[in-house]
Amino acid sequence: MDFTIKKGTILRELNLVQGVVERRHTIPILSNLLLEATRTGLSITATDMDVSIRCHCEAMVRKAGSLTVSAKKLFDIVRLLPETDISFKLADGESLAVTCEKSNFKLVGLPKDNFPAIPVPPWLDPQNEEAAGRRVDLPGGTLRKMIHRTIFAITQEESRYTLNGALLILRPDGLSVVTTDGHRLALISKPATFEAIPTEVRALIPRKTLVELLKLASDEEATISFGRDENHLFFAIRDHLLVSRVLAGQFPNYEMVLPKDNQNMVLIDRVALEHALRRADVMADEHSRAIRWVIHPDHLEVKAISSDTGEAHETLSLPSTEDAAAYQGDPVEMGFNAQYLLDYLAAVGEDHLALWFRDAETQILLVPATPGDLEYKYVVMPMRL
Repeated sequence: MDFTIKKGTILRELNLVQGVVERRHTIPILSNLLLEATRTGLSITATDMDVSIRCHCEAMVRKAGSLTVSAKKLFDIVRLLPETDISFKLADGESLAVTCEKSNFKLVGLPKDNFPAIPVPPWLDPQNEEAAGRRVDLPGGTLRKMIHRTIFAITQEESRYTLNGALLILRPDGLSVVTTDGHRLALISKPATFEAIPTEVRALIPRKTLVELLKLASDEEATISFGRDENHLFFAIRDHLLVSRVLAGQFPNYEMVLPKDNQNMVLIDRVALEHALRRADVMADEHSRAIRWVIHPDHLEVKAISSDTGEAHETLSLPSTEDAAAYQGDPVEMGFNAQYLLDYLAAVGEDHLALWFRDAETQILLVPATPGDLEYKYVVMPMRL
């Protein structure tokens, strides 16, 4: 193996694969990257056995070959080298010589034979003609927005296995992404036409896969080719392939959580509410993050009370509305985890929100006040006061 590549080119790819590399060193070779030089350029592969990523980039290849080397060491070396061409050459059959101007390194490697095989997307399998037509092309910019606006609601508890990711729903007329941790739920949908999908397709995507997708889909105009087999999900974006194990298990029936009879509504200024919540959160209990709010027809009270530190109180004026459902009743007091609300307010990206509620004990529904191309719903369960 002998090739030369620009620093900026290989550093960009090394940046992308770092998040996939196994850090726990349970299987030593999973801390390595697989480098493969061919006549078409350089391929870089990383895997932790659950998520795998393969990048392809331009390189001047003088001799084809392959080797695995430490992902961290290679990244640290490349990022510190000058902005010029870097030469890589197989030395002694088991080491990688790295040369850039007056800098020389030798990295001990492991042969490709020990590196796990990465599954091939079904649409690229010449022996699977049936799967070739099941590839679905998704709008990358749209999917990125949908992930960004739902990923925060994934549970942090590893024991709740089926909640450790997002439910992707593809239908002939649209797509949806749903996440929940049992206390809140984020649902975002977009109408679209997918001729390759005769019926509904559902897939549970692990959180780590979603994080890597956000990195790969940074180009708003990119198209993501999606497919699956029995155990794996495949996302292809230009010269990058992301492969993920499917989360096993049954995702909760999220439609049962969506409130059906929240008939009261108030409009809320997102920025004003976010600032008020952050100030109140300073005085909230550090463990529960509990804040209280009292909904009036024309204003909202935000409170935090802690027996150890004190209390905070703030009043927000509510924008007027001519909606027939606008609230006109007695004050309603509710309790919430401040972080659950702040996460949504940071992701929604709208100036005004509609808050739909029924009473102090029923989950609330937050939606953008002005409908857009994405239908975005956020449900939060109230806390006992």
